[in-house]
Formats: sequence, C-alpha cells, structure tokens
Amino acid sequence: MAADDKKLLNTLIILVSAVLVISLVSAFASFWMISTKTTPATKKVIVEKPELGPITTLGEFIVNLADPTESHYLRANVVLELDYGSSLKLAEEVEKRLPQIKDIVISCLGAKTSVQLQDPENRESLKAEVKDKINAILNRGQLAKVYFTSFAVQ
Repeated sequence: MAADDKKLLNTLIILVSAVLVISLVSAFASFWMISTKTTPATKKVIVEKPELGPITTLGEFIVNLADPTESHYLRANVVLELDYGSSLKLAEEVEKRLPQIKDIVISCLGAKTSVQLQDPENRESLKAEVKDKINAILNRGQLAKVYFTSFAVQ
C-alpha cells in the first residue's frame, strides 16, 4: 500500500508540475505576443487650415461697461479678419461701413458687465456676437473672425 501511495504521490507531483510549467509558458507567450505586437502604423493626416484672410484693424475702443453699481470701463483693440479669398469689394465695403462697424463694436462691448467679461467663454461669445452683427450688414462677403489684440477691464 505504501508503494501505491508513493506512486500516486509521484504521479500527482508530475501532473501538477506539468500544469504549472504549461501555465507559465502560456503566460510568457501571451505577454510576449502582447508586448511585441505592433499596432498598424497610423498615417498622420495633415489637414490644411484655411489661410488667413485680409485683416482690418479697427483700433482701440474705450467703453463704459453696463455695471449697475460701479463704474467700469473696457479698453480693447479689435481686429477683423475677412474671409480668405474674398473680393476686394468686401474690403472696400468694410472701409465704407467703418462708422457702422465701430458703432456695432461699441454697442456690443458696452452692453456687457465687468463680471461677464472676466469669463473667457463670454469673451468668445462676445467675438461671435460682434462678428454676427457685422456680417448682418455686409453685402459683399463675410467676416471670418474677430480678434481682440488687447483687452483690459478696469
């Protein structure tokens, strides 16, 4: 009986050892396959950005803000970018409508409070508002963007 138990024990040890070796080999093979697997090379797609359109500088604006309790003002330099490829007639129209455009800018800037202008998102929406209102009066093309080259609230 002791010989049968010893034989069974040896068989069990060999079987467990074989399962352990197979498991280790399988784990190593999986690790090696995952770590050496190369992902297909992704092509870097270069998207051409539209070129900068003609630029018109409106100059510096100093406006009183719409704060109800305290007096605050805004000093900002405003620059307009016309659509790229726009005709010379659009640039001429912008020059002719400069008083209207400056009035729109002053109205939009003066309608904001100092608290509203502290938030960068509100400044971006202010640019969009100015652009949309100016585009509404233009007949020969559209503005691409409005830029603030300086912006200070006091």
